[in-house]
Amino acid sequence: MVDVVIVGAGGLGRAVRDVLVQGRRYRPVAFLDSDPAKKGLQIDGLTVLGDLNCAGELRRGGIRHALVAIGDNRTRVRIARELELLGITLASAIHPLASVALTAAIGPHVIIGPRATICVHARVGAHAVVCAGAIVEHDNVIGTAAFLYPAARLAGGVTVEDYATIGIGACVIPYRRVGRGALVRPGAVVIADVPAGAVVSGVPARVEKPVPSRFIPEVPVAVGVELVAHR
Repeated sequence: MVDVVIVGAGGLGRAVRDVLVQGRRYRPVAFLDSDPAKKGLQIDGLTVLGDLNCAGELRRGGIRHALVAIGDNRTRVRIARELELLGITLASAIHPLASVALTAAIGPHVIIGPRATICVHARVGAHAVVCAGAIVEHDNVIGTAAFLYPAARLAGGVTVEDYATIGIGACVIPYRRVGRGALVRPGAVVIADVPAGAVVSGVPARVEKPVPSRFIPEVPVAVGVELVAHR
Protein backbone atom coordinates (compact mmCIF):
# COMPACT_ATOMS: atom_id res chain seq x y z
CA MET A 1 0.00 0.00 0.00
CA VAL A 2 0.99 3.61 -0.56
CA ASP A 3 1.44 5.90 2.45
CA VAL A 4 -0.70 9.04 2.33
CA VAL A 5 -1.21 12.03 4.60
CA ILE A 6 -4.68 13.58 4.98
CA VAL A 7 -4.93 17.36 5.09
CA GLY A 8 -7.86 18.29 7.31
CA ALA A 9 -8.58 16.54 10.60
CA GLY A 10 -12.29 17.39 10.78
CA GLY A 11 -15.32 15.33 9.91
CA LEU A 12 -14.48 15.03 6.22
CA GLY A 13 -10.91 14.06 7.06
CA ARG A 14 -12.07 11.30 9.39
CA ALA A 15 -14.46 10.04 6.72
CA VAL A 16 -11.64 10.03 4.16
CA ARG A 17 -9.44 8.04 6.53
CA ASP A 18 -12.15 5.39 6.74
CA VAL A 19 -12.57 5.30 2.95
CA LEU A 20 -8.83 4.86 2.46
CA VAL A 21 -8.57 2.10 5.05
CA GLN A 22 -11.47 0.19 3.54
CA GLY A 23 -10.18 0.72 0.00
CA ARG A 24 -6.83 -0.90 0.90
CA ARG A 25 -4.91 0.95 -1.76
CA TYR A 26 -3.56 3.76 0.41
CA ARG A 27 -2.39 3.63 4.03
CA PRO A 28 -3.19 6.87 5.91
CA VAL A 29 -0.28 7.70 8.18
CA ALA A 30 -1.03 11.16 9.61
CA PHE A 31 -3.21 14.26 9.54
CA LEU A 32 -2.20 17.82 8.83
CA ASP A 33 -4.44 20.64 10.05
CA SER A 34 -4.17 24.42 10.28
CA ASP A 35 -5.71 24.49 13.78
CA PRO A 36 -2.78 24.72 16.22
CA ALA A 37 -4.98 23.30 19.00
CA LYS A 38 -5.09 19.97 17.14
CA LYS A 39 -1.33 19.57 16.82
CA GLY A 40 -0.21 16.39 18.56
CA LEU A 41 -3.73 15.00 18.96
CA GLN A 42 -4.51 11.41 18.11
CA ILE A 43 -7.60 11.23 15.88
CA ASP A 44 -8.85 7.81 14.82
CA GLY A 45 -5.38 6.41 15.43
CA LEU A 46 -3.51 9.08 13.43
CA THR A 47 -1.41 11.91 14.82
CA VAL A 48 -2.01 15.51 13.76
CA LEU A 49 1.56 16.50 12.93
CA GLY A 50 0.93 20.20 12.35
CA ASP A 51 -0.05 22.46 9.49
CA LEU A 52 0.88 22.50 5.81
CA ASN A 53 4.42 23.59 6.66
CA CYS A 54 5.09 19.96 7.57
CA ALA A 55 4.36 18.75 4.04
CA GLY A 56 7.85 19.33 2.67
CA GLU A 57 9.44 17.49 5.57
CA LEU A 58 7.05 14.58 5.06
CA ARG A 59 8.01 14.36 1.41
CA ARG A 60 11.70 14.30 2.31
CA GLY A 61 10.83 11.51 4.74
CA GLY A 62 9.37 9.43 1.94
CA ILE A 63 5.66 10.27 2.12
CA ARG A 64 4.85 11.46 -1.37
CA HIS A 65 1.04 11.30 -1.50
CA ALA A 66 -1.63 13.48 0.11
CA LEU A 67 -5.36 14.02 -0.02
CA VAL A 68 -7.05 17.29 0.93
CA ALA A 69 -10.20 16.64 2.97
CA ILE A 70 -11.49 20.18 3.48
CA GLY A 71 -15.10 21.10 2.78
CA ASP A 72 -14.57 24.63 1.51
CA ASN A 73 -14.14 24.30 -2.24
CA ARG A 74 -11.73 27.18 -2.73
CA THR A 75 -9.50 26.12 0.13
CA ARG A 76 -9.41 22.51 -1.03
CA VAL A 77 -8.12 23.48 -4.46
CA ARG A 78 -5.66 26.06 -3.13
CA ILE A 79 -4.04 23.59 -0.75
CA ALA A 80 -3.99 20.86 -3.41
CA ARG A 81 -2.04 23.16 -5.71
CA GLU A 82 0.39 24.10 -2.96
CA LEU A 83 1.07 20.42 -2.34
CA GLU A 84 1.68 19.78 -6.02
CA LEU A 85 4.24 22.60 -6.06
CA LEU A 86 6.04 20.77 -3.26
CA GLY A 87 6.23 17.67 -5.46
CA ILE A 88 3.52 15.76 -3.63
CA THR A 89 1.15 13.56 -5.63
CA LEU A 90 -2.57 13.98 -4.95
CA ALA A 91 -4.50 10.82 -4.14
CA SER A 92 -8.21 10.02 -4.44
CA ALA A 93 -10.50 8.28 -1.96
CA ILE A 94 -13.22 6.12 -3.54
CA HIS A 95 -15.13 3.90 -1.14
CA PRO A 96 -15.33 0.23 -2.17
CA LEU A 97 -19.11 0.37 -1.70
CA ALA A 98 -19.47 3.26 -4.16
CA SER A 99 -20.98 2.28 -7.51
CA VAL A 100 -19.02 3.74 -10.42
CA ALA A 101 -20.10 2.81 -13.95
CA LEU A 102 -17.43 1.54 -16.31
CA THR A 103 -18.25 4.34 -18.76
CA ALA A 104 -18.00 7.06 -16.09
CA ALA A 105 -14.94 9.31 -16.05
CA ILE A 106 -13.37 10.35 -12.77
CA GLY A 107 -10.90 13.20 -12.47
CA PRO A 108 -7.87 13.29 -10.15
CA HIS A 109 -8.03 14.04 -6.43
CA VAL A 110 -11.67 13.20 -5.77
CA ILE A 111 -13.56 11.90 -2.75
CA ILE A 112 -16.46 9.49 -3.35
CA GLY A 113 -18.24 8.16 -0.29
CA PRO A 114 -20.01 4.89 0.52
CA ARG A 115 -23.16 4.07 -1.44
CA ALA A 116 -22.58 7.00 -3.79
CA THR A 117 -23.67 6.16 -7.33
CA ILE A 118 -21.88 7.45 -10.43
CA CYS A 119 -23.90 6.29 -13.43
CA VAL A 120 -23.09 5.68 -17.09
CA HIS A 121 -21.27 8.40 -19.01
CA ALA A 122 -21.18 10.71 -16.01
CA ARG A 123 -18.08 12.85 -15.49
CA VAL A 124 -16.68 13.95 -12.16
CA GLY A 125 -14.06 16.70 -12.27
CA ALA A 126 -10.86 17.15 -10.30
CA HIS A 127 -11.06 17.98 -6.58
CA ALA A 128 -14.79 17.13 -6.46
CA VAL A 129 -16.49 15.55 -3.45
CA VAL A 130 -19.44 13.17 -3.81
CA CYS A 131 -20.58 12.21 -0.33
CA ALA A 132 -22.33 9.10 0.98
CA GLY A 133 -25.49 8.11 -0.84
CA ALA A 134 -25.35 10.86 -3.45
CA ILE A 135 -26.67 9.95 -6.90
CA VAL A 136 -24.93 11.23 -10.03
CA GLU A 137 -27.14 9.94 -12.82
CA HIS A 138 -26.36 9.23 -16.47
CA ASP A 139 -24.59 11.94 -18.48
CA ASN A 140 -24.13 14.24 -15.50
CA VAL A 141 -21.16 16.61 -15.54
CA ILE A 142 -19.75 17.45 -12.11
CA GLY A 143 -17.28 20.31 -12.39
CA THR A 144 -13.95 21.02 -10.78
CA ALA A 145 -14.17 21.24 -6.97
CA ALA A 146 -17.94 20.78 -6.86
CA PHE A 147 -19.33 19.36 -3.62
CA LEU A 148 -22.32 17.01 -3.39
CA TYR A 149 -23.48 16.47 0.18
CA PRO A 150 -24.96 13.14 1.36
CA ALA A 151 -28.10 11.96 -0.45
CA ALA A 152 -27.98 14.72 -3.06
CA ARG A 153 -29.84 13.38 -6.10
CA LEU A 154 -29.15 14.52 -9.63
CA ALA A 155 -31.35 13.23 -12.45
CA GLY A 156 -29.99 12.52 -15.93
CA GLY A 157 -28.17 15.14 -17.94
CA VAL A 158 -27.56 17.56 -15.05
CA THR A 159 -24.52 19.84 -15.05
CA VAL A 160 -23.02 21.09 -11.80
CA GLU A 161 -20.43 23.70 -12.69
CA ASP A 162 -17.10 24.34 -10.99
CA TYR A 163 -17.16 25.16 -7.25
CA ALA A 164 -20.93 24.67 -6.95
CA THR A 165 -22.37 22.96 -3.87
CA ILE A 166 -25.46 20.75 -3.65
CA GLY A 167 -26.75 20.46 -0.09
CA ILE A 168 -27.80 17.34 1.75
CA GLY A 169 -30.93 15.74 0.31
CA ALA A 170 -31.32 18.31 -2.47
CA CYS A 171 -32.68 17.19 -5.86
CA VAL A 172 -32.15 18.46 -9.41
CA ILE A 173 -34.53 17.39 -12.20
CA PRO A 174 -33.19 16.27 -15.60
CA TYR A 175 -31.06 18.49 -17.83
CA ARG A 176 -30.80 21.45 -15.48
CA ARG A 177 -27.61 23.41 -14.84
CA VAL A 178 -26.31 24.59 -11.48
CA GLY A 179 -24.01 27.53 -12.21
CA ARG A 180 -20.43 28.07 -11.16
CA GLY A 181 -20.10 28.69 -7.44
CA ALA A 182 -23.83 28.36 -6.78
CA LEU A 183 -25.18 26.90 -3.55
CA VAL A 184 -28.28 24.69 -3.45
CA ARG A 185 -29.57 24.57 0.10
CA PRO A 186 -30.36 21.24 1.81
CA GLY A 187 -33.64 19.69 0.73
CA ALA A 188 -34.20 22.06 -2.18
CA VAL A 189 -35.78 20.80 -5.41
CA VAL A 190 -34.22 22.45 -8.46
CA ILE A 191 -36.57 22.60 -11.47
CA ALA A 192 -34.90 25.51 -13.30
CA ASP A 193 -31.31 26.43 -14.06
CA VAL A 194 -29.47 28.02 -11.12
CA PRO A 195 -27.45 31.15 -12.04
CA ALA A 196 -23.75 31.29 -11.27
CA GLY A 197 -23.11 32.40 -7.70
CA ALA A 198 -26.76 32.20 -6.66
CA VAL A 199 -28.03 30.66 -3.43
CA VAL A 200 -31.31 28.78 -3.86
CA SER A 201 -33.62 27.04 -1.41
CA GLY A 202 -37.13 25.65 -1.11
CA VAL A 203 -39.54 23.47 -3.08
CA PRO A 204 -39.34 24.40 -5.86
CA ALA A 205 -35.98 26.09 -5.38
CA ARG A 206 -35.96 29.86 -5.69
CA VAL A 207 -33.10 32.34 -5.59
CA GLU A 208 -32.44 33.38 -2.04
CA LYS A 209 -29.94 36.09 -2.87
CA PRO A 210 -28.72 36.74 -6.41
CA VAL A 211 -25.21 37.70 -5.39
CA PRO A 212 -21.92 35.80 -5.65
CA SER A 213 -21.63 33.26 -2.86
CA ARG A 214 -18.47 32.51 -0.88
CA PHE A 215 -18.02 29.36 -2.92
CA ILE A 216 -16.88 31.28 -6.02
CA PRO A 217 -13.08 31.35 -6.26
CA GLU A 218 -11.41 34.72 -6.04
CA VAL A 219 -9.21 33.94 -9.02
CA PRO A 220 -10.21 32.20 -12.26
CA VAL A 221 -9.57 28.49 -12.33
CA ALA A 222 -8.87 26.62 -15.54
CA VAL A 223 -11.73 24.42 -16.68
CA GLY A 224 -11.63 21.36 -18.82
CA VAL A 225 -9.47 19.29 -16.50
CA GLU A 226 -8.56 16.10 -18.27
CA LEU A 227 -10.71 13.25 -17.05
CA VAL A 228 -9.57 9.68 -16.82
CA ALA A 229 -11.80 6.68 -17.32
CA HIS A 230 -12.66 4.73 -14.17
CA ARG A 231 -11.08 1.32 -13.93
